[in-house]
Amino acid sequence: MRNQVRECLTAGKPAIGCQLRFGSPAIAELFGHSGFDWILLDSEHAPQTPTGMQAQLQAIGNTPAAPIVRLPNIDEELIRLYLDMGAMGILTAFTNTPEEAERAAHACRYPPRGDRSFGPHRASHYGLRTQEYLEKIDDLVVYMALIESAEAIDNIDAIFAVEGMDTVIIGPVDLSYSLGVPFDYESDTFQEAQAKVAEAASKAGKPAGLGVYRNPLESANMKRAMDDGFQVLLTGSDEGTLMEGCRQMAKVREHLGI
Repeated sequence: MRNQVRECLTAGKPAIGCQLRFGSPAIAELFGHSGFDWILLDSEHAPQTPTGMQAQLQAIGNTPAAPIVRLPNIDEELIRLYLDMGAMGILTAFTNTPEEAERAAHACRYPPRGDRSFGPHRASHYGLRTQEYLEKIDDLVVYMALIESAEAIDNIDAIFAVEGMDTVIIGPVDLSYSLGVPFDYESDTFQEAQAKVAEAASKAGKPAGLGVYRNPLESANMKRAMDDGFQVLLTGSDEGTLMEGCRQMAKVREHLGI
């Protein structure tokens, strides 16, 4: 058993991930083989089903990448379900307080470190490796809190202090709205909030994460995110990759006049 995200964090290396919404196991497997350290399966903004989610988890399990599931809220039942299916981490949207982060962190781990109930299904190879799974999973699984509001920024030190909260990811779009500067990521207001997250992470001795809002296909933008203090980087999506390919073909047609 291994978790590529955990290995990156332990080694002090950047953990590069992407987000998938189309629900395709083949796309999930492709991205998993493409060099990403983690794949985020988005069940907040996409019509994912438990059956479809398991198919994607199985596909990613054929790659080195770690599968992480994004939930629209802190739902202990869904956390349990997706971990039992084999997810190696959970990200919860709009995590605004340390109490919320603590609930989610506890749901990710078995007693005495948490309150996850037993029944690891596919995660334990359908019972073939149950003992090994129970011995290792609490140290391998990662819990990520998505930071998307001014309230979360105000509480960021307390959120980082939560035991079992491994990292936060700044969700730039919703955070910019909450701060009153929609899509203005270069504004002083947004940059100050971003810096506050990085500073809180440094004080807590935990990594900080960022949804990279500058073009991640330009290495200078990725380096800037890392220089700004962010180790866990969410860089694009299946939707964005396909959209950009379609845009490029439209430009080719326009250039050819057809």
